[in-house]
Amino acid sequence: MPSYNRRSFLRLGLGVTVLGAVGAGCAPAKPASKKEDSRTFTIYWNAGHGYQAYKQVIDQFGKDHDLQVNWQKFQWPDLTTKLTADFRSGNVPDLVEEVSAGTGTQYGLAGNVLALDEFAAADKEFGFPGDFLDQAVVARQYEGKTYSIPLHLTANGLLFYNKQLLSAAGFDQPPSTWDEFLEVAKATTKDKVSGCALNSDPSYAAPYYNQQKVDFSDAGAKQFMMPADGALKTLQWMQDLIYSHKVSPAPVATTDYSGPQKLFSAKRAAMFVSGPWDIGPIRQGSPDIELGLAVPLTGTVQSAAMAGSGLMIPAKAKDPKLSWELITKLAAVKTELAATKEAGMSMPRKSWAADPAVAADPNLATIAKALAVVAKQDVALSASGKAAQVNELWKKAYQQMIIQHAPVGPALDDFRKQAGAAL
Repeated sequence: MPSYNRRSFLRLGLGVTVLGAVGAGCAPAKPASKKEDSRTFTIYWNAGHGYQAYKQVIDQFGKDHDLQVNWQKFQWPDLTTKLTADFRSGNVPDLVEEVSAGTGTQYGLAGNVLALDEFAAADKEFGFPGDFLDQAVVARQYEGKTYSIPLHLTANGLLFYNKQLLSAAGFDQPPSTWDEFLEVAKATTKDKVSGCALNSDPSYAAPYYNQQKVDFSDAGAKQFMMPADGALKTLQWMQDLIYSHKVSPAPVATTDYSGPQKLFSAKRAAMFVSGPWDIGPIRQGSPDIELGLAVPLTGTVQSAAMAGSGLMIPAKAKDPKLSWELITKLAAVKTELAATKEAGMSMPRKSWAADPAVAADPNLATIAKALAVVAKQDVALSASGKAAQVNELWKKAYQQMIIQHAPVGPALDDFRKQAGAAL
């Protein structure tokens, strides 16, 4: 991963892991004729990213090519489950939103998605990789091949806070350290309001353990959540927020990662940690909340987890050239700017970052500072082909600790043993 300091991001203008819409229940599907099938273009997408900016591009793409576009939206775990089954059956979609950097590499090395370098080399106007920030690109490459194109580039670890609730508790600034976070969370926990809200999705633990300099994986050494003392400190602290300090409700096991955002929007949580994808829902659903957005907390260090999805083409897609064309339209700077204006999402293009509307946005300036402190990712885990299995093991361990209140030390030890055995 190339290193980026805060100044370099600002200079670029970065002022800144339930099936849905899959069809008609369990009724047997009627075999489509070859003609009908050839005119259907199927897209798998994250349910939280169904922005109007993307819908307009997709609708126009369908009209331009006389296609019936089947835009299916899923929660991330369900998208992964559906896609895995499709790869086995050979009946695949035409374009897929990638859950995170490295997912495309895992699928690509298994022969399930295409390397996209030849498409990019033949399409100079698209500007890949030159117009894309390096860290969004290299995280999707392995041994000289690129298996997905960045769609979003962001950081998980931003602190969302309700300015009115903090002010009423006597705080005119958001917390910046773990100790301050706990202090504010205690002070804002009253009546039916919780000081903070933790997420049921295990990927939302990443900013916290990154802040204790814990690496999720070192696939080469077959080690996970190390150093062990930092991992223990992190998960025990998170568990204590719920069960000892009682400043966060216990999350409910679900495939929907938006629980904390919904509590916040309902004015039942004063703070939560997430990424820019939650800016839009709060603005649209609760315009009366005075939303504050702050840089990631500092534990031992200040850190965030790199986030952001990409676009990948299944190896058995009917017409990969057509799929590539849609990628270029969805990842065009014009579309990026429209999605940013609509939802506050941050994007990977340098030309997007240089746009005056982006550079002048205070929330995007905060995101830029978070991007400057993202922790490195272990590309070797994706290349091992075992990332999905390891992530399922981590999900189980995380839910045992955070939802079921299991002892942290034994749960982490069990996860390490099982994940190491998987490799």
